[in-house]
Amino acid sequence: MQDQNQNKNFASAEMFMAGALVGAVLGAVIGLLLSPASGEENRRQVSRYAKKGKELAEDLYEEVEERASHMREDAEDYLHDLEKNVKPLKKQAERYASQALDKAEDTIKDTRKKYFSGVKI
Repeated sequence: MQDQNQNKNFASAEMFMAGALVGAVLGAVIGLLLSPASGEENRRQVSRYAKKGKELAEDLYEEVEERASHMREDAEDYLHDLEKNVKPLKKQAERYASQALDKAEDTIKDTRKKYFSGVKI
């Protein structure tokens, strides 16, 4: 259940980021087309915005990478704890299954003895 909610949150964040990126690009294009500044000044502004955008993208990438690393570490810790907790339960289940099988085999042997004790072949 928690995984589904987390997946929905990631999908929502992805959609938001895609929308923000598309909006920023459209806003920049419209701003350039309607700008009263000269072509040279527009190119300088585009260059400055491109550098800022690149820095922002690099920062965002680093943050996402760091968060993903933390999430991976948390998942590994969770799986390790789960394995540690499940191992004794597995051994106990195997022991119970073995005991049940032994008891069933004994019951079958006793039943055969009782059934075939009076029968001559």
